[in-house]
Amino acid sequence: MESELWYLVLIPVLFAAGWWARGLDAGERERNSRRLPEAYSRGVAMLMSDRPDKAIDPFIEVVRLDPELIELHHVLGTLFRRRGEFERAIKLHNHLVNREDIPEEDRVKALQALGEDYMTAGLFDRAEETYRRLLRNPTEHLDALRALLKIYCIEHEWTSAIDVSRQLEVQAGENLASEIAHYYCELAEEAVRRKDFELADDHVRHALEKCPESPRAGIAAGAVALSLGNAERALRCWNGVMKRTPAYLPLVVGRVADALDALGRRDEAVVLLHKALADNGGADVMEEAVKRLAAWEGLEKAGESVVEMLARRPSLSAFSTMMTLRQKERPDDEETKLLATLLQRHGRRFTKYQCSNCGFLASSFSWHCLGCGAWDSFPPRRIEDVK
Repeated sequence: MESELWYLVLIPVLFAAGWWARGLDAGERERNSRRLPEAYSRGVAMLMSDRPDKAIDPFIEVVRLDPELIELHHVLGTLFRRRGEFERAIKLHNHLVNREDIPEEDRVKALQALGEDYMTAGLFDRAEETYRRLLRNPTEHLDALRALLKIYCIEHEWTSAIDVSRQLEVQAGENLASEIAHYYCELAEEAVRRKDFELADDHVRHALEKCPESPRAGIAAGAVALSLGNAERALRCWNGVMKRTPAYLPLVVGRVADALDALGRRDEAVVLLHKALADNGGADVMEEAVKRLAAWEGLEKAGESVVEMLARRPSLSAFSTMMTLRQKERPDDEETKLLATLLQRHGRRFTKYQCSNCGFLASSFSWHCLGCGAWDSFPPRRIEDVK
């Protein structure tokens, strides 16, 4: 009986307390509703004035006042990422992904942003896991595959890159034959470093099957053939490259000359080098040709070839090469030595290759641009010759 009376007394008290708390909550909401537009306006003003760093604090205040503003969470996460606050961006987007009260569309958007967070932060294993989750979403499947391909290229996981590329060819209708050939060539180079020439030969065969006109695959096939002791096959591969893609002659002319010399056909090698100097005239061809002609015909004849080339196409590289040869002819001439050294030092500024896609400069020729990730974007000529 006493317990029942206790409940009769407690219920009105609890009701009154709830009513009082509701009033407080309503008052707090009213105050927050007045503060929210002000904070939001300040954040937008900062973005409009191109000061995204300053917009973060007002938006944090808005999110605190109204946690249901999902779109603003996305904006805030992007601002964190751009400012380099990856931990905060990841935490925010993870929170959205794990919330059960948001639409699936917003969860997918948060998962996309989380993948970008991990990529920008260099956490590629977590980025891969995130994009694999996105593969299950039909609308994001192809973009997730492309993101995974980028990760595998960065991580040098070439077998996985080949697998994803083939999926994109089938599902998106993209032509990735050239890229896949590069991936096989990367695998071949790894095999060569391990002295597994048979496996390397298998990889370059797949590369040529996928993209028969690939200059890199042809060059790699010749190098592997030479390692296997088949100089004639190497010559066929390299001659094929020079015939199909003459622009890549600078990358193979020295190899062809060496192979001919090893087969006892030095006269043919000399003729090839002189013809390459006359027809191409680039700094790379000159470098490959002159050091061999100097050894095979002597410094004087090599110097004459450089003088002829300098007359046809004046360049700092050709003049530097001529002075280097003269220094070797006159090792005791201090003035010649000084001039040759000075020219070499200044010539290094032009001993670079430039990506035609993003403008990235590299000190040596590369098939893959580290700046933008493009393949075949470096012309096989130094910037001095391109200009």
